[in-house]
Formats: sequence, structure tokens, C-alpha cells
Amino acid sequence: MQQITVGMTFVVVILALVAIMMQLKKNKMKWQGQSFSIVLTALFVAVSIVLAQFRIYIPLFGFPSVRFSLSEVPIVLTGVLLGGIYGAMAGFASDIISFILVPAGAYHFGFTLNLILVGFIPGVIMKFIKEDKIKVSFDKLNKILGGIALIGALIYINFIGIKELDEVGKIGGVPVNIALSLIMILLIIGLGFIIYKLKQLYSGNEGLYSIDQLLFIMCVNYIVANLVLTPIWILQLYNVPMLASIAVRIFKSLVDVPLQVVVIYTVIHAIPVSMREKRI
Repeated sequence: MQQITVGMTFVVVILALVAIMMQLKKNKMKWQGQSFSIVLTALFVAVSIVLAQFRIYIPLFGFPSVRFSLSEVPIVLTGVLLGGIYGAMAGFASDIISFILVPAGAYHFGFTLNLILVGFIPGVIMKFIKEDKIKVSFDKLNKILGGIALIGALIYINFIGIKELDEVGKIGGVPVNIALSLIMILLIIGLGFIIYKLKQLYSGNEGLYSIDQLLFIMCVNYIVANLVLTPIWILQLYNVPMLASIAVRIFKSLVDVPLQVVVIYTVIHAIPVSMREKRI
């Protein structure tokens, strides 16, 4: 049943893409038109629903509490490109429709609120950036946040989560906490290198959507939705201690945030500058 639902949603996404391209070709739908914004929001919602079916869960205290997925990427794109209101609408619709089509556990409005904010926050921050109301060094802020996340992740691996990790034993003859620490550092270096190369590739053509700004937006999103709100909802549903829930999500952020930024940055810069700069 789940495969059929995903397949049907995928077909809807393809049909929506074809419809948009046909309308653009006929010049009946403008990039700044409200109709186009609504159609594009619906498309992003459909893509998010499909991506939500491809997820990996990490158990915490016996419950599937930590999820790796790219389903938030289309919601963030909606907020960044179309504004916070459309982003919030996309987040709400995506969560509700996903739960109706393919429910995964008990419903909790907190997770719907998370996705609403995931779409709303990028739109608000991009609006402030466009109006030049944020006068900070995004690069420095990102390095500070990244350093804090790295320290937090190492603390989780080697201290807080060590009991659960010990059950795994060893990886290639190396204690699991040391192996995971090394793997995590290598992943960060790899993703950091990809971000650096993308920054070089689009140097001078970034416009409003620089990789430093997008990285900052994703960090704020992650802090609000994943580090502040989600541990509260997980505590209410599964009685998982908030400290453990926050710590494992700090570890998750070191892969999750850079990976999503790479995808979002690549998609945005596939759009011609003349089109994407008119948004918001």
C-alpha cells in the first residue's frame, strides 16, 4: 500500500512539472504570479511527501526518535523562494497529507508545527536579508555554530551515548565511539569540501542566495525545530530524556544540515538569476 501511495504521488509530481513547463511555455503563468506560486508550492509539497517515504530512523531508548530524511528540503525551498507564508502552508500541508496517506506512529501537532516553522523561518530571514536588515558575518556565525555542534556531537558519542554504542561492539576492530568520531569528522570534511567547491563554482553569481546565508538559515531552522521543539514532543510521546534527545540531534546536525544546504544551494542555482531574484 505504501509503495502504491508513493508511486501515485511521484506521478502527480511529474504531471505537475509538465503542467508548469507547458504554462511557462505558453507564457500564461508569470514567475511572480500568485497562481504560479500556489502551483509551485503544491509541487514542493508533493516532492516532500515522496521524500518523506525515504527515511532512516536511529533508535533512542528503544524508540525510533531520530530521523534522517530530505523531506524538509522542498519546504525550505518554498520559504526561501516564495516567502514565509507559502513556506508555512507547504509545511502544514506536507505533514498532514503525509500522515493521512502513510501514517507513521501517533499524530502529534508538534511535528506539524515544526514543519510550518521549517517553511516560515527561511522566508522571514530571506526577507530581512533582502531588506539589508541583518548586518552580521554569516561565515563567522556558521563557524561558531559548527564548532559548538562538533563539540556537542563528540560529547554525545564519547559520554552520553556510550552505553548504547557499547552494545554495537567494535567497527573494524576499533571501539565504536572512536570509529564513529572518525567517521563523523571525515563526513564533515567531505561535506565541507563540497560546500567549498560549490561556493567557488557559483562565485560572483550567488546573488541573494549565498551558501553562507543558506547555511545560517538552516542552522536557525535546525535549532528551533530539532533542538528546541522536537525533544519536547519526543518527551511527551516516548518519555525520552530531553538531554539525550538534544545531544543525539546535535550529532545528527553535523551531517543533516550541510547535506541539506548542498541540495538546496544546488537547486536554487539551477534557476536563472533573473527569475530567482524576483521572489519575496
